[in-house]
Amino acid sequence: MTLIEGFVRDEIFVDFGSDILYGSDQQFVNYPSRFPTVGFELIATCGLCQIADRIRKDAGFKPMHPMDEFTDDTCDNEGWYDFYIGLNGFAENHMDSCIEFYVVNADSPDNEEKYTIDLTAEEQAAIYARLDEQCKRYLGKGCEELLAEADKLLKEESS
Repeated sequence: MTLIEGFVRDEIFVDFGSDILYGSDQQFVNYPSRFPTVGFELIATCGLCQIADRIRKDAGFKPMHPMDEFTDDTCDNEGWYDFYIGLNGFAENHMDSCIEFYVVNADSPDNEEKYTIDLTAEEQAAIYARLDEQCKRYLGKGCEELLAEADKLLKEESS
């Protein structure tokens, strides 16, 4: 198991208590092309929160959790993060290229702002495998089946 695979196994969990969002998006290359999407909310694990805190700290904001020079008394510990990732029928690997997160209930000027955690192709593949495993276990269907359902809904909307 690689470091990436270990991190993904320990830190990436779909929040099956939230709705899975079936939808579509549009890409403009030479002409508009619509494609299906499936969005998931992720559980805000310690690892994801540490990455989000580092991104915000590097942007000049207080982290939500103690790190570096920030303690419980000096960090913005009233807020939290909401994490999202999606599948799409446009990309060859069917994965979004980033995990999005939103700052929620923070006592800082970036409250309600969206940030991204960019993913390499290797990270995307590991996360896709993890999402597929979890969806099969908890929903009884894999990522390809979820995308097929989103594609069916997209076609029904278009007709």
